[in-house]
Amino acid sequence: MKNFILAIMVFAAIGAFAAPTINTASGSLHTVSALIDEQRLTFNLHLNGAYDYFDTSYVSVYSDHGTYTCEDVYGIGAIKFGLGYAVTNWLEAGFVIDALVDGIDTPEADGRPNENANYGSYGLGNAEINLKLTTGRLFGSVKNMDLGVMGFYRATLAGTFEALMDSASFVSRRYLQSTGGLIRYFESGSGDWGGKFLASYMVEGDVPVMIDVNGGYTQLTGMPASIDPMMIDYSASIAAKFNSFVPFLEVFGFKYSATEVFGGNLINYISGGVRFDTPSGFVLDLGADFRMTKFATELTPSFNNSTDTVLYTTAWEGAPSWVGHVGFSYYYDFKKDAPKVKEIKKTLITGKVIDSETGKPVVAMVSLPGYSEEVSILTDTLGLYTVEVKPGTIRVKVDKQGYISDEKGVVIEAEQTQILDFAMKVKKIAKGTITGKVIDKSTNELVNAKLSIPDAQTGEFYPDAATGIYKVTLDPGTYTITAKAEGYLDYAVPVVIEEDKTLVMNVELLKKGGKINLKGINFESGKANILPESYVILNDAVKLLKDNPKVKIEVQGHTDSVGAAASNETLSQARADAVRKYLVDNGIDAARIQTKGYGELMPIASNDTKEGRAQNRRIEFLILGE
Repeated sequence: MKNFILAIMVFAAIGAFAAPTINTASGSLHTVSALIDEQRLTFNLHLNGAYDYFDTSYVSVYSDHGTYTCEDVYGIGAIKFGLGYAVTNWLEAGFVIDALVDGIDTPEADGRPNENANYGSYGLGNAEINLKLTTGRLFGSVKNMDLGVMGFYRATLAGTFEALMDSASFVSRRYLQSTGGLIRYFESGSGDWGGKFLASYMVEGDVPVMIDVNGGYTQLTGMPASIDPMMIDYSASIAAKFNSFVPFLEVFGFKYSATEVFGGNLINYISGGVRFDTPSGFVLDLGADFRMTKFATELTPSFNNSTDTVLYTTAWEGAPSWVGHVGFSYYYDFKKDAPKVKEIKKTLITGKVIDSETGKPVVAMVSLPGYSEEVSILTDTLGLYTVEVKPGTIRVKVDKQGYISDEKGVVIEAEQTQILDFAMKVKKIAKGTITGKVIDKSTNELVNAKLSIPDAQTGEFYPDAATGIYKVTLDPGTYTITAKAEGYLDYAVPVVIEEDKTLVMNVELLKKGGKINLKGINFESGKANILPESYVILNDAVKLLKDNPKVKIEVQGHTDSVGAAASNETLSQARADAVRKYLVDNGIDAARIQTKGYGELMPIASNDTKEGRAQNRRIEFLILGE
């Protein structure tokens, strides 16, 4: 008998995933989705059930009327029927009604009848109507994300319980006097109302993944006056769709504001299951809930001794250790049967543009000269194009830089598609050449540097080992030539290659820590005023610094030994500062230039001759680095 009752309890009601849920709205078992499939009608039958063992204390109605403890088996179940309809992709309505059953199996024990007694009750529960309102795929801007709300109202259908069995047992009388059932109320006593916030996101791909999150509030209007009638809840789910096979995982929980209900604790569950969603619209759902929250003591029925009733919210039914779910659903999409718009045939010219030598697609501009100056389209990456025209004789032209333009004519009739392909020939362009030596700017010695022209995809190359000369042939255009050598600063300069011309350009590298002697910079005797004939040399220095925009230098001033050493040092500093000012005035960042006057301390020739003293009066650049 026990196994029979437990089987009834477990399979007497269950629900699961997606469209629809227990609430007839799309989603998972307890989580409602904000994404709506418009013009969809849904029917669903969901069942859930659970059972557990509890030690029950009772006073014997036989013999000594003593107090005994016995392990009873409690079972609960529910059957829910739902009907829903999605009017649009932002509005969905649902209706749910449930019937409930519960029972107790009491084994033989001291103080009880010789045979074990079983007790049960059944009856209607609540009828719920709900309305889901969303942003309609975020007002049509996206197709896989949405936000929304769902409001609901639950009306009580049941009156008092209907007893399946009766007994003179003291414990059974207590339960049988509970309004609505043995171990639970079938209704809260009045109409409840509330709402949920909904958020959903679908990750598209070969295996779509749906993520739903809810937060809810319920006002329990039938609660005792001494208890705060508010309950909040949350839920979140993730599901993956493998064709018709849809596994899902879900967490949910609820919390009553009253401390009389579960001590005011947040009750948490984790759910798992799978849905079988057939193309015909028939759906089978299987799942189970498991309570995560552990109380100091296991939940047991809570009795109100003054009224011999069991309080709904503190009864064991309110948070069982586990619940099994099964569901059968069917959905029908009216939109798929909407009358199809008659296809209007168009008059089209289509084709492909390729390279005549390689056969590879060419992204070219397609136009219709003499027909419409407004028609100008690009082929796609596969070289394909399609253009709608009026019947008649049409000329089609294709243009692409670096190719010879091509043009063809075609006669096309109404509602006809003509294929017109093009094989474009590459325009032969006379190339240009750049050549020169790679040298040390200070010493004019050859440097075996690694060269490259990234824009031309030449790869890396080196100058001739014997002559130090490099030479590259390129299509006309603007490029950047770069050079790298150990101990030298990196070099990068833009160059312009002209058709059928040779550009001679030496690559002059600056050695890290090296010096450049600017010969020909002259000053008024005994002064720091630069003579005009020196501007040519200084302009070369400006160009050098602009060609190497990251280089920092020290401008060094030097004199001969004529005169006092202190005066010579002051004069060399003033001349170095004058050169710095000229460079800054001509566009060089002042932060890149330091100055130092060394006077007569660093001669490069003898001060005993006129020629030697002339060499010692000089300006040098010391390369500090980048």
